[in-house]
Amino acid sequence: MATDGGRVVVPLSDRTSVRGQLERFAGSAFQESSDGSLACAFPGVTHFTVLPDGRVDTGMPLHSFKGPADRLVFDHERGKITVELDTEEETLSYTFRRP
Repeated sequence: MATDGGRVVVPLSDRTSVRGQLERFAGSAFQESSDGSLACAFPGVTHFTVLPDGRVDTGMPLHSFKGPADRLVFDHERGKITVELDTEEETLSYTFRRP
């Protein structure tokens, strides 16, 4: 886990830090399932879930994301999490904003 200009960068391999940051991000909306999934379950269909195999599954009313990730970048002040995945050519990213 590293801090970058007020943002917290957490590799998906660090489950303890991922859990702590998701709990901080979601507050009472944080849930841990018996299968090991870590979820922020907001009202309606809005959710952000880290699955036990390291994939991320998110949902908002107008869009969603499901796929692998290398790290999560938490910006608690702005209420967002950016999912990042490194490829051979570039870093792909998806940003989820807390409702």
